[in-house]
Amino acid sequence: MNKEIRVFLYSDYPSSSLNIDLIIENLKSYGFTAEDRGNLIKSLSLSEQEIYNLAKHLSSIYISDISAPVDSPGSSNLSELEIEHHKLTGRANVPANFYDGHWLQRILHSLLAKKLGEELIGKYIHLIFTGRLFGTFEDRRYHARVVLMGTPSLISTSGLIEAPAKPREYYYVKGRLIQSGMDTAELDNIYKGRFVVYDDPKITSILTSYALQVIFYELTGEAFCDNAACCLSNSHWQEEVLKAQHEGVLCDKCKAFVHK
Repeated sequence: MNKEIRVFLYSDYPSSSLNIDLIIENLKSYGFTAEDRGNLIKSLSLSEQEIYNLAKHLSSIYISDISAPVDSPGSSNLSELEIEHHKLTGRANVPANFYDGHWLQRILHSLLAKKLGEELIGKYIHLIFTGRLFGTFEDRRYHARVVLMGTPSLISTSGLIEAPAKPREYYYVKGRLIQSGMDTAELDNIYKGRFVVYDDPKITSILTSYALQVIFYELTGEAFCDNAACCLSNSHWQEEVLKAQHEGVLCDKCKAFVHK
């Protein structure tokens, strides 16, 4: 079954530590066919007008209030539009924003459908690694996400750092330091090694596991495994990510499915 699946990988200024070639090698070791199509904008050969339109759409789905869902794209000012245009054209040193994940996915789906046509359906998986931080609205607030399944599937290198929670005591200590008016700058050094950081060398191995989750979702309709030691488990804490997605492998059940 897995040999019928082709995975197309795109990038959108993800972490500099992400090695997509290595992720492709890892996916091929499981029998999947994967291809790196490089930068999303270049691979789709977008015109200047199409880039401008995309920037306009993306700047309209910023999350300004995590307690209020983005029911429809809003208006964006010139500054926000310029920020998005700079991101899309590869310019550095632009502010980070928080996007509604489902709207982000819809916008990119529309773009891919226009450019790729029938390739967007069938036995193809389109997976975009992005530096954008996106979230979904659940339980009356937005929550940052690492992965969003669908077409295209999205994996956020920023979400890997921001979405899974750090150790409970980290937040307790941070709260006490803030209450005492003390500097929290050294806190990350104290807990170093217990969570993923930006441009972490472990990012590639971790995101290979998330790429496998995307593939398994397409194959089975289920992205996650109930086995906490399996790299397909749904990790909510950074220490779970380091144990399952970084150090873990497919459990026997998932491995048997791949070999079927």
